[in-house]
Amino acid sequence: MNTNPRPLEPTEAPGLGNDMDWAAIRARFPATKHWTCLGIASTAILSNAAKEAAEEVVRAHWTGDNIDKTLKPKLGEVRARFAKLINASADEIAVTKNVTEGLNSVAHAIDWQPGDNLVLCLDLEHPNNIYLWLALGKRGVELRIVPSKNDAIDAEAMVDAIDEHTRIVTVSTITFTPGFRCDLAVIGEAARAAGALFLVDGVQSCGVIDTDVERYKIDALATSTSKGLLGLAGLGFLYVAEPWIERMEPAYLGRFGIKRGEGHYSEFEGHDYELSPNTQRFEGGNYNWSGVAAAHASLAELLAVGPARIEERVVELAGLLATGLAALGLPVTVPPDGTRRSHIVTIGTLGAGDTETTNDPRLDRMARALVEGGVRFTIRKGLLRFGLHYYNDETDIERVLEIVKPIA
Repeated sequence: MNTNPRPLEPTEAPGLGNDMDWAAIRARFPATKHWTCLGIASTAILSNAAKEAAEEVVRAHWTGDNIDKTLKPKLGEVRARFAKLINASADEIAVTKNVTEGLNSVAHAIDWQPGDNLVLCLDLEHPNNIYLWLALGKRGVELRIVPSKNDAIDAEAMVDAIDEHTRIVTVSTITFTPGFRCDLAVIGEAARAAGALFLVDGVQSCGVIDTDVERYKIDALATSTSKGLLGLAGLGFLYVAEPWIERMEPAYLGRFGIKRGEGHYSEFEGHDYELSPNTQRFEGGNYNWSGVAAAHASLAELLAVGPARIEERVVELAGLLATGLAALGLPVTVPPDGTRRSHIVTIGTLGAGDTETTNDPRLDRMARALVEGGVRFTIRKGLLRFGLHYYNDETDIERVLEIVKPIA
């Protein structure tokens, strides 16, 4: 008998407003009983419902059961659920493998012409939003590289770099380190005015910080389910705004990317074909069905609470952690003036170290103590990085402060 709680449906929520039952949500994530889970900026933990959904697919392969009739409808539903999360339509969502595939799908669907340019900030992007552009640079696309300012993406400088030859402007919604928000609205407005496509890496925000593509005038967004969406690696989503879909020609094409007739998907229907009229034209082949099933469950649970409510909760907790660490005299990174803190809290000096150690012996001692104390966190560019989600609570903050206080 399955003793795991069923997944919430998007219309349900365990409490309303100030009476939100965060403890009930936390109980759905058994990892929180064994670890202090502050590693969401790197890897998700699964809810009981997401685990059971993914295991059902694996179990069916193992037993030889045919669950196509129940599994296939989840594909359309998972597109619709992610679309709702970011305020888009289901026709604007493609299922991909990861962020890298989504970004590359957009980059290579543009009809680049001599003299075209791209605007980005190399200092703070994840390598997966760097290498593809360097490759395009070798093919003649001008890269307009904007320096960071105060360890954040300089929105005004990004805007100043845009001109009539700019085809794409790309940023992360939240940098993977030090974890500061980007001023998406300013950049999105300028890109749209210039006719450029505004492409964002949304993996550090989707599912945990409200990421509204309409509000921020985002034209394309790539993410994966392996972080804030609380799913598995090997599944992602690509959003492309409806006005851009017909203007983009996929670099590679598979059976699910074309407009099909009535025949089975395995049948060849002729040399003349049309691309899918929606973003599914970017779906190249068969799907990670375990990932689809897990995301189907996790997205329902996220939508039951709502992105705005989740953001409010995690930012409040992040503020408590940042304040507590700063009170101990630790070098907590501070977002630029006027920028609200995200769910990511980092301590140290950006660039003073790597992914294993910092250049500060005290922080290294803290890192070892945190690991020994069962705290899941990461180190990036020499910064100790803590990421919060809606399953975290005040006891997690207290645990971190308890461990680091004797060393601080």
